[in-house]
Amino acid sequence: MRSLRVAASLSLLVSLPLTASAVDLAGQSRTYLQSSQATDGTRYLPLYEYLSFTAGKTGSDAVSFHFGGWYRYDLQNEQFGSTSTGDLQYAYVTLKRKTGNSALSFGRLRVNEGVASAQIDGAYARTDLKGGFTIAAYGGNPVETDGDTRSGDSAYGGRVSQGLPGIYTIGVSYLKEKNDGKDFRKEEGLDLWIRPLSKLELMGTSSYNGSSKNWMQHQYHAAIGPFAWFRLNLNASKTWYKEYFSAVNTTQSMLMSAFSFTNIDPNEIVTMAGGSIAITIGGPVTVIADYRNYDYQVLNDSATYGGGSVVYTGAGFGAGVALHRMNGPSDDLCYDDQRVYVFKKIAKADITLDFVHVSYDQPVNGVSDAYTGTAAAGYTFSPRTRVVADVEYVSNPDVIREVRGMLNFVYNFDAKLGGAAKTAPSAGAAKPGGKKP
Repeated sequence: MRSLRVAASLSLLVSLPLTASAVDLAGQSRTYLQSSQATDGTRYLPLYEYLSFTAGKTGSDAVSFHFGGWYRYDLQNEQFGSTSTGDLQYAYVTLKRKTGNSALSFGRLRVNEGVASAQIDGAYARTDLKGGFTIAAYGGNPVETDGDTRSGDSAYGGRVSQGLPGIYTIGVSYLKEKNDGKDFRKEEGLDLWIRPLSKLELMGTSSYNGSSKNWMQHQYHAAIGPFAWFRLNLNASKTWYKEYFSAVNTTQSMLMSAFSFTNIDPNEIVTMAGGSIAITIGGPVTVIADYRNYDYQVLNDSATYGGGSVVYTGAGFGAGVALHRMNGPSDDLCYDDQRVYVFKKIAKADITLDFVHVSYDQPVNGVSDAYTGTAAAGYTFSPRTRVVADVEYVSNPDVIREVRGMLNFVYNFDAKLGGAAKTAPSAGAAKPGGKKP
């Protein structure tokens, strides 16, 4: 089945009008070789390949093809029940018109419109209208419900927004998904972005569970600045766990296993408020203070996370130090953490060192301190080619002294496909509008 999907995707590429005019091809290949060891001593060595590219004509009126997929092969021991696997992330054709800033896409694609987000095998259209209105609609077969057959599955929705460029945008969105012909997910929402002043920006979303008739989440952010040396960020959110995760996890056990918060009730309602202040000192040095407060309604308790950091950013060099304190309702949420990192660029090479230490007030699984150390080295051979190697050491209440490694090779490519080459006129040819000799 996966081979048929890939073949169908490549057939979309072949269908592009290559002979009519030149088609620009641009993409990226990312190859990862990972090394890790399980708690029983088994060594894993998976090789990953991520390939993405776009092919199309440049210009406002254009046809383009977009592809993204990955493949994994285990060089040493099977890690996920099979030696190899892969997936088609997206493969779609876009028809774009200059008039009305309109676009139509069809194939496997991800849609993000307001509070609605879905990956579908289907179609997605978007266009601008008069009066600052924009309308979008999509529909197809949801990819995420593929595990229990796709018969009777569907997803559709859209968004309508109105705004004034640079001043505000307000939108309402809708999403409905069915699994085996039964209602599985129904979401509605409001999103907004407002800039009443040049140094004040407000944005946020409110999501509503249309199936249970209850709110899922409110999430809002305000940014003040940046001024010459100062900027302020404020954040606030309220999340109803049961409503927010209902479409993803249909039972309490699935919810808890998915997020590993065994000390949090799946019916919890969490309210978060906080922000950060950044002050620039002497150009390359920035001092940041941040604070967040979490209130748990069902647990009838709260947690706070706050601290500060100092960051230096210069030409070819960067470094930072951060200190934070977490006070929560359980032992694993009561700790101090410290982080130190440094980055240095030397010609075409660069080196990064990063160290994090967490000190728990009370031992968690018999462990009082957690450590994570990372060392990475990269080299840019050309604007197209880059290689990075990194080693990570991890020791925490869940993982006792593990060393992981990864080799990353990135290659960017581009080419022109099809199209007739232009030829210069011969010396004896008459110029347009000119007289014959």
